[in-house]
Amino acid sequence: MIKEAVYHEIDSDYAYALSKRELLVKLRTKKDDVKKVNLVYLDKYKYGRTKESFWLEMKKVASDLLFDYYEAIVEVNMISVWYYFQLIDENETLYYGNYKFTTRQPEDGPDVFIMPTMAEKDIFVTPDWASEAIVYQIFPERFCNGDPSLNPEGIQEWYSKINHRSMLGGDLPGIISKLDYLEDLGINTIYLTPIFESGSNHKYNTYDYFKIDPQFGTMDTLKELVQKAHSRGMKVVLDAVFNHCGTDFPAFKDVLEKGEESQYKHWFDIRKFPVEVKENPNYSTFAYHGGMPKLMTKNKEVKDYLISIATYWIKEADIDGWRLDVADEIDHDFWRDFREAVKEVKEDAIIVGEVWYDSTSWLKGDQFDSVMNYDFNNAVGEFVAGESISPKVLGERLGFLRGLYKIPAYKALWNLIDSHDTSRFLHKAGENPDKLKLAAFLQLTTPGAPFIYYGDEVGMTGGADPDCRRGMLWDEERQNKEVFEHYKKLISIRKQNKALYDGDFKTIYTDDNVYGFRREYDMDIIDAYVNNANEEVVIKIEANTNLVDLLSGQLFESNGEKVQVRLVPKQGVIFKMA
Repeated sequence: MIKEAVYHEIDSDYAYALSKRELLVKLRTKKDDVKKVNLVYLDKYKYGRTKESFWLEMKKVASDLLFDYYEAIVEVNMISVWYYFQLIDENETLYYGNYKFTTRQPEDGPDVFIMPTMAEKDIFVTPDWASEAIVYQIFPERFCNGDPSLNPEGIQEWYSKINHRSMLGGDLPGIISKLDYLEDLGINTIYLTPIFESGSNHKYNTYDYFKIDPQFGTMDTLKELVQKAHSRGMKVVLDAVFNHCGTDFPAFKDVLEKGEESQYKHWFDIRKFPVEVKENPNYSTFAYHGGMPKLMTKNKEVKDYLISIATYWIKEADIDGWRLDVADEIDHDFWRDFREAVKEVKEDAIIVGEVWYDSTSWLKGDQFDSVMNYDFNNAVGEFVAGESISPKVLGERLGFLRGLYKIPAYKALWNLIDSHDTSRFLHKAGENPDKLKLAAFLQLTTPGAPFIYYGDEVGMTGGADPDCRRGMLWDEERQNKEVFEHYKKLISIRKQNKALYDGDFKTIYTDDNVYGFRREYDMDIIDAYVNNANEEVVIKIEANTNLVDLLSGQLFESNGEKVQVRLVPKQGVIFKMA
């Protein structure tokens, strides 16, 4: 047994409360090294008198390139829990407690792990609707022009070639006019990139955080959008750009005007006076862009100001949460206070961070509910668009995510295949719509909230920013209706099957360029297979009963034998017991 690979940590992502009476315990081992793991647990305060312990076999829930991950959920009625692990392989049985290995069962406190009281305030609670969300990202300036009277000067034709300064005239009335379209598609969560006053088309250089940009509408327009979305069962999430502001932000303008005499000079990281607005300026910025001065959230005035913005829009417009721009460049202390303030105003508001890598330090239950899952984006992009990794590696990459995150966050991850910050998936896939459909299949059948960038569902393409931000394809002759119907069907299937949005996940097939996985919730089991090859593949799968493909409606009869399934290139099947 490879002891160096065994990992556990108390009161962490490896031991945490799911509820007041449920304790989740996780253990990592070397891949394929251990045959069986048992969790042994007991009441800390009764142990000395009764020595009564409970045994529970742990379930292997995921595997990645190097490790296996075992979990057990314990229903406890104890003030504090003592526990240790029994690990069994072909040659030996070991016990692991308090970071020590022994060949005998631990007998007292120094030899066991201790989980302290599961305080209710420490429990990681995400909104009930988070795992059920079908997220649709809208770049407002490019979605729909609903009120030409709001148009800024110099707008271009809707389908013209765009650059970084282009204006096409999209606005909030345009989004309102397309709510029926979104409802028909099956969307239940709308995420808008920034809508507050700014001098750009993207609005990430905010001037006034308390004002809707006039080219988009007014406070009343936003309220109308939120109310009409809510009446359709849709949530509305806004973009919080708190890492930086624009150069016309009043506090920064004051610094430009008054220099060292400005009362706002500590709102920014000024290295030298006078302040000069240019690339690589003498103050901290977002990504060295002089037009985006960095805000110092360690400053109490700045912190209080920004948090007041977050609560203001929830109170005034009844929005349903925030997506946090450049979240990893702001201190954890700020986000802890931010979460407490937001949840106090609206308990089920969602908080989603923009972090492009391992986000465990933000997903402990005291900061974010979810993040933009770029690890998923990378894995699916490499598997489907690039055809550069095998089904086995895809399974390992998805297994890594299962082993990495706490379950509440894992089920709420925003799984994207592209966004306003990346090339469109169709572009990355060489303009092959079948690859886009296959990526959508994986998005809508694996754990986490599928995140659809506006227009993907009708076959929009485009290279890197700004090309990925073209005007939405509303002319039907420009739309790929087959892709739209595929998205619509998958969304419907997901909504109708709890196993697909709340069920366990594991890889079950990785041969012949086919990736298969199982989703399971209670007695509800769904198996899905995708053929990433460029030719038909025939597979045989175990089945104790007849199966129906939820996508095509085709029935597969088992007759007590293996079911033979022909998989079309770049397509998938979703099997459920008939």
